Amino acid sequence: MEDDKKLVVTPPELRDGGGKALTRILLEMAAQATPVTAALAHLYGYTHPSQFEQDLQRFRTDVAQKLTDHEEQLRALTHLLSPMAVIGETAMQVAIHLLRINTTGRSDPVPFEKLVDDLKHIPRDRLEESVAELSAHGFVTTAAASGHAIINVRPTNAAFLAFDQAATGRDIQADAVHVASLWLEDEQLRNVFKLSEHLGWEPRRLNPALGALRTVFAEGRWSKERHLMLETTSVLVTLDERFKLRQIVESGRVG
Repeated sequence: MEDDKKLVVTPPELRDGGGKALTRILLEMAAQATPVTAALAHLYGYTHPSQFEQDLQRFRTDVAQKLTDHEEQLRALTHLLSPMAVIGETAMQVAIHLLRINTTGRSDPVPFEKLVDDLKHIPRDRLEESVAELSAHGFVTTAAASGHAIINVRPTNAAFLAFDQAATGRDIQADAVHVASLWLEDEQLRNVFKLSEHLGWEPRRLNPALGALRTVFAEGRWSKERHLMLETTSVLVTLDERFKLRQIVESGRVG
């Protein structure tokens, strides 16, 4: 059993997809530490993709090959990621919780008092500040009322992209890229009912991937038909959308 506490990470060579393999290994390591550390890794990769790849390479050469103790590797990874965070740890905890209690994959409002009740370990004023921090970075929107600075909080599409992997284990970036590729390959799947049937994903997984692609479509090319479960019911892909979708597929990321 003692050997189970030791995990030597053998970094793959950065060729033939090795970079993606290394990214996956480090994200899995981060997830073993805490959800916040995992969020740090995914968020940094989302906001600073080029720098993230450089830092992963540095981690590979300076840390992973020299430290054989798994706990030491996790501490080193956290030390690498923490200074890069664009938001604080408490705000990340709030974002992760918002997505964990979300059941639809859409920007459903959560009463602020529910957050107060759910996150009792966070003082109310600190919770308000954390929501304001998330709002300033575009990860939530809020509603106010007379005498109440915040009455409800809604996660945005950006929040699902940045935090859903830490919250639920789903990689919305990868899902959105896959949907983009399907829309390029098969016109029938631009009917979202057929897309949903083809993928077999529940709405909680499909909707964030759809939402991530919303900005690709000009007005009138994203159906506004309201549906009880789905973010949209159909999309119209013209030359402009094909170009943008192709960019997403070739880059492997949204944004």
